[in-house]
Amino acid sequence: MLAAAILCIASPTGAQSVAIPFSPPVGRPLIYRIEQHRPVDGVARMFSATRDLRFERAGDGYILHATLRGIDSDAPGAGAESYRAALTPMIGIELQFRLNAQGKIVGIDDQDAVWARLQAGITAMLQQFTPGSPRHKAALNVQTLLSSLTPDGRLALLAGEMQPLFLFSGSAVEGGEGRGLRTVAGSPLGRPVPVEGTLRVVEQSTDALDLEEKLAGDGVQVSIAYHLSRSSGLIESQRRDLAVKAQALTETRSLTPVP
Repeated sequence: MLAAAILCIASPTGAQSVAIPFSPPVGRPLIYRIEQHRPVDGVARMFSATRDLRFERAGDGYILHATLRGIDSDAPGAGAESYRAALTPMIGIELQFRLNAQGKIVGIDDQDAVWARLQAGITAMLQQFTPGSPRHKAALNVQTLLSSLTPDGRLALLAGEMQPLFLFSGSAVEGGEGRGLRTVAGSPLGRPVPVEGTLRVVEQSTDALDLEEKLAGDGVQVSIAYHLSRSSGLIESQRRDLAVKAQALTETRSLTPVP
């Protein structure tokens, strides 16, 4: 996964800057789907999560209502246990993220209550599984992680899957040759590895921007394609291909209105 923060290291002289707004569709139900294909015991397996989203105006910013509706995987047994243990307790819990006018998540309403429900879900899972079984070990690992987090760490964890939607909101991207980037790639395929590369606009219209990110480091290759709405500032679709030596991961994200 890429770090949430990306450091810009260079921008070509004279490159035209394209301003990105932040004006999400208020009151309109949206579906946010994330699907990964990554190796488990040498075989590519699918992991998916589907969320219901809705924005509402709140002063100068917004509230994002986000509810995990379901997860799925075709990985056998132990190959999906950690994934299911981490996300199953979140199913059905509505999170209300507070965003500022630039699209940055700055807080979450009733965080203590949300956290209590999440921990209760983990406890309930542990009671269902046989001690020492793969399912019990996976749930216990998640419980240990949750209990170790600070309030800021809790917010970062809960907001982690939402952040990519707002990667360019309220900022600007460079036209022409684009700009240089530096970040970190790593989990779930290996240790964190510094990577560098470029972000450039490959196509633009009055409604959208298509951007391409190419990054590389020690044994790591990353390619990301973004389709960005110029009216909302949200990333409506994204594809990430990450290769760490012989291992590979493909991830797609899509944000679509409810029919």
